[in-house]
Amino acid sequence: MLTERTSENSLTAWNVSRTALPIGAFYLTEILVGITDLAVVGSLGTQPLAAVGLGKTILLSILVVGFAVLSLGAVLIAEHPSRKKCGEVSLASILLIVPVTAIAVIAAHLTPRILELGGYEATLTSLFAEYAMILVWALPPALLFSLLKNVLNVQSRTGVITWISVGIVGGNLLGSVILVHGIGSWDGMEVQGAAVATVAVNVAASLVLSIHVSRTGYVSFHGQSTKNVFLRAREIASLGWASGAQQALESMLFIVVLYLLGMHSGQWLAAGTVVFAVMELNYAASGALGEVLSARMADRRTSGGNLRQALYLGIRMVGSTALFLAVIVSLFVDETVLLFTSAGTDEETLDLMGSLLIWTAPFFLMDAWQILFINALRGLKQTVIPMILSASCYWVIGIGGGVLLALHSNLQVAGIWIGFCLGLTSAATLLGFMAFREVLQHEKRHGSSDKSSRNSSGSGVLSNDS
Repeated sequence: MLTERTSENSLTAWNVSRTALPIGAFYLTEILVGITDLAVVGSLGTQPLAAVGLGKTILLSILVVGFAVLSLGAVLIAEHPSRKKCGEVSLASILLIVPVTAIAVIAAHLTPRILELGGYEATLTSLFAEYAMILVWALPPALLFSLLKNVLNVQSRTGVITWISVGIVGGNLLGSVILVHGIGSWDGMEVQGAAVATVAVNVAASLVLSIHVSRTGYVSFHGQSTKNVFLRAREIASLGWASGAQQALESMLFIVVLYLLGMHSGQWLAAGTVVFAVMELNYAASGALGEVLSARMADRRTSGGNLRQALYLGIRMVGSTALFLAVIVSLFVDETVLLFTSAGTDEETLDLMGSLLIWTAPFFLMDAWQILFINALRGLKQTVIPMILSASCYWVIGIGGGVLLALHSNLQVAGIWIGFCLGLTSAATLLGFMAFREVLQHEKRHGSSDKSSRNSSGSGVLSNDS
């Protein structure tokens, strides 16, 4: 049954939170699935743990890039939502899953050879291949889940995602334990079992969400034009490639920072890893709020709604969430560190982890805001310049500045981390400036957008026309 947006879908903190929380739960689920796999496989030994960790890191990075590309589908649907357009964009997004999966398959096949050339042990290389060759097939259902999530995001009906996410985590944990270690007289599949469990829960989750979306009546595949579907796919790709590239460059930034820290000492590498693990929680919350804002910005851009109000609301909500996380981490820094360490971790490393967490906590806001502004600009169909700006900040200021501070000051390795934080801060500043400039220019072109009727009810109504 079609549902018209009424006052309950107005742009308020409550309604945005209600839509964003399930999306955040989905992103958190992807993180927790990786953690549970590592916990289950860790009992097999160091080599299986390292192989699974490396496989998760590489393939999850590609998956996140795919999420960024497909997120433009929500923007296109939100512009003029209709059942037919939802179907058109959904089919176009499915087409784009193919090249993303192809890239992941190529990465899974090439990485073992690269590891061999790099002098990695044959056992680790073999375990990686066994795990990654199976895990790669978790990407298509996960990407399908993501594009269905976009449809529900536009309609502010994402609640079901929370329950499915809980099922993913629980199912993956149970499946991993059984398939990795076996049950009864069966010895299990070891690392391959963890990959099979992840593929299975992602397939089940995408199937459940597909059934739910089909029953809502939000999507119609009847009478779709093949030409229009391919045109939509081209439009998503033309906008989304820059979003995917930006996400890839950000992921590479984190990897390079850890590499540089590891060149100095294992203690700094461990400390940086813990901070990045906490920042993943910040990403899940900020990314979810940003996705909701992106769709609302697209809706208001085409319907004459108040873009500035939407942007201000997003800034307040994302900032408050990041500030809350920063305060909690600062107040309970020892407890936070213990979540990611074992009893055998030496005191010096624990102290460094705690100090780095406290020092970095204020920059959680900068990281959250730059994620928000990137998503807001996607809603305004601006992706290329934001990618260039963020990449420049990440690599010129973040890495370049960090290396200069490390080599030409008394800061040494701490300079790398300071450069990283300055890179995030500069990205948030420049992207924020661009977002406000785009909003102001839109208001000048189309007149004042302060229309009470738009503010109270959103314009997106799913109709039967195209």
